[in-house]
Amino acid sequence: MRRRFGLDTLIPSAWTRILTAALLLACAGSAHAQTWTWKNPLPHGNTNNSIQRPADNVIVIVGDQGRIIRSTDDGLTWNLTQSNTDISFHDESFIDNEYGWACGEDGIISRSTDGGRTWKRQNTGTTKRIYAINFFSRQVGWACGVGGLILHTTNGGDVWTDRSYAEPQFLRSIYFDDDKRGWAMGWKDQRGLILETTDGGASWNKKNFDLPGNPEYIYYVNNTVRFICGGNGLMLKTTDRGEKWNLIDSKTGVTLISMFFIDDSRGWAVGEGGVIIKTTDKGTTWSKVQSGTDADLMDVSFSAQGTGVVLGTEGTLLRSTDWGDSWKSVSRGPRSLFYAVDFVGEKNGWAMGRDGDFLVTADGGDTWTSSRFQNTLEWNAMDFVNDREGWVAGNRGQIGYSNDGGMSWSLQMSDKPENLNGIAFSDTKTGLAVGDKGAVYSTLDGGQTWTKILGPASKDLFDVVSIGKGCWSIVGAGGLIAISCDNGNTWKLQQSTVTEDLLSAKFLSRDKGWVCGARGVMLMTEDGGTTWEQIPTNVYLPLINIDFADPMRGTIIGAEGTVLTTQTGGKTWVRLARPTEETLVGICYSSPKRMWAVGHNGTILGCDW
Repeated sequence: MRRRFGLDTLIPSAWTRILTAALLLACAGSAHAQTWTWKNPLPHGNTNNSIQRPADNVIVIVGDQGRIIRSTDDGLTWNLTQSNTDISFHDESFIDNEYGWACGEDGIISRSTDGGRTWKRQNTGTTKRIYAINFFSRQVGWACGVGGLILHTTNGGDVWTDRSYAEPQFLRSIYFDDDKRGWAMGWKDQRGLILETTDGGASWNKKNFDLPGNPEYIYYVNNTVRFICGGNGLMLKTTDRGEKWNLIDSKTGVTLISMFFIDDSRGWAVGEGGVIIKTTDKGTTWSKVQSGTDADLMDVSFSAQGTGVVLGTEGTLLRSTDWGDSWKSVSRGPRSLFYAVDFVGEKNGWAMGRDGDFLVTADGGDTWTSSRFQNTLEWNAMDFVNDREGWVAGNRGQIGYSNDGGMSWSLQMSDKPENLNGIAFSDTKTGLAVGDKGAVYSTLDGGQTWTKILGPASKDLFDVVSIGKGCWSIVGAGGLIAISCDNGNTWKLQQSTVTEDLLSAKFLSRDKGWVCGARGVMLMTEDGGTTWEQIPTNVYLPLINIDFADPMRGTIIGAEGTVLTTQTGGKTWVRLARPTEETLVGICYSSPKRMWAVGHNGTILGCDW
């Protein structure tokens, strides 16, 4: 797939201004600092894990990759807060409208003293994952996590004391009745566990319960009533502060992850697969509510006015204004699988969705307009040669053409036996498209006619790039690299020295180029491919696409949000903290200081150097 110098991130036509809602993520690990900006979906596309309401209409949500977002209008709009980390958060606890704490991976606990606007990390003395945190005043708090970890503070987290359980349990939730009696719960070896302390956490005793599922969360309704929810639809209730627990039919068999009660009678629980259940009779009976999503739901909260917010994986944000009877998505923007991005100059850019949805900008990404290629199969690659003319290639030999900057499209070729995976043009007339089973198609008239020509091999071909003066490079399955310097009439196979599938190529000159592929493979050449050197990446996931800003600075993206960067012309690579867990597929630089990445679940990210 051809990626020219750049693309800006794209939002559908209804989302033209996104300056205040963009999510910024600092990327550590390179010689030059980078800042990622979420452009689609908004406010972000990463997993949301926990929600708190510090004050009327104020909501704070924490989640993966250090993301913390805040709303001051009861969940209608959201803004990024300064978390000062890219470490994932799993839980949070606010004691009033100012003081709150968030916990997560790598032993992190961060505190806010301004209602969640800014955060500062505390020293916990551990690197274990901390799953849950609960504060009961500005001074006293508890946290728990993996390996039986239990932490306690009496000074607002300035000092955390280890009160861990002796056995290496997986603890998911913790709560205290008072300064002496508390509960922690989780599991070990897939068996549910409830711990109780009556001496302020100095010792913990295992309760003798035969649980049908692993407990995930404990919720205190009032001084005597508590609920526990968990795996296999587990729902337990006590009305005597935990002396006796009764099993309740939750009407679901999925894992229930969290719950919330607005008063003694009305409550909600959320869980895997988009499940929301509701009770209006103190938890005696529960009924399912349609959520409109199949994403895993991680937490739920309601205001006294009946406005509810549910959050979950893939940036899911749902909002209800009728006490949870119906839910609407607050997350904005298309969820297309974006496969390619391209940019001509700093202003004109395009994003291509596999389903035929396109987004177009003419002002460097400040505003975007949507267009659609109707009644076509999946699209796999895109290349624009100027601000008007561009081509796309896809399944069953489809090739599409636009002469109005991507606002409308027409088919130039279709109904061929091969799927086309890459397309590139050296000028407005000369182009190649490559695909499965060694398919190569050529045009010398801007695509008015496409001719199938003999390719270098019968292997699947994944990318083609023009490297100047009638020369082209192709990469494909099984370590294939081939070069032609007569516009594809003849091909010469090159020795890549690897057998992994090669997915993307980038050349800045006839001689200097880079290739990336499956199992973390990265190759470079400085002699036009006469020799290829394999460069260690210490990554074993697929590296899907590559682009360079200049001969020294480049970036690779791949599966599960993988991002690698180089400042040494590709001779060494540094793995950055993931800006997302979604697989990234398309990449390009729109200028030497701005890069864009697109991928699964509508992911569009900008990165400024």
